[in-house]
Amino acid sequence: MNISHRRSTLALILATHVVCGCSRLNARTVADPASPSWPAALSMAQQRAGDGRLAAGDSTLADFATQHPGTPEALETAYWRALYKMDLGSSNVNIPAAMSSLDAYLADPRPRQHVPEAMVLRRMAGQLDGLTKQAATAMAQAKDATTIAATAKAQAPDAKTSAEGPAADVEIKRLKDELAKANAELERIRKRLSQPPPPGTPPL
Repeated sequence: MNISHRRSTLALILATHVVCGCSRLNARTVADPASPSWPAALSMAQQRAGDGRLAAGDSTLADFATQHPGTPEALETAYWRALYKMDLGSSNVNIPAAMSSLDAYLADPRPRQHVPEAMVLRRMAGQLDGLTKQAATAMAQAKDATTIAATAKAQAPDAKTSAEGPAADVEIKRLKDELAKANAELERIRKRLSQPPPPGTPPL
């Protein structure tokens, strides 16, 4: 075999390895169950979220993560689901769940696409959670204060009556006693006047 033929054979072998290698690489890429469906799933979730159906968007991402566990794309669902759960205008809002999702996303050592955004969202979520707890505490205190005030107002007349009742009874009894004495004195005077005066008694 001459040198030229050997070179041709070597080139063919190398080309064959390159082609086979590329074929295996492409096969692995196509075989990745997450890659083909992730753009469609994310697009559907974003469309539903844009229409105000955040719960439906969250469900789409949750289903994707369940169907493709351990994939980089499944990891990205944690970021998007946290984002949807932080919409305060939605019934799907859940700040603690968003914080937990972001913590898991940021703690994962694998490459991620939204680390800076997730860090900002996590700080915002922490602030929102703190404010929500403060507001809940303030509302509870206000409710307790209102209940206490209402109870005190309702009990005030009873307390006043119970305090003033005996005093009023004593006053009424005193007045009755004085009236009885006055009646007795009047009766005594009446009887005395009804009797003829003894002889020699100067007229009144």
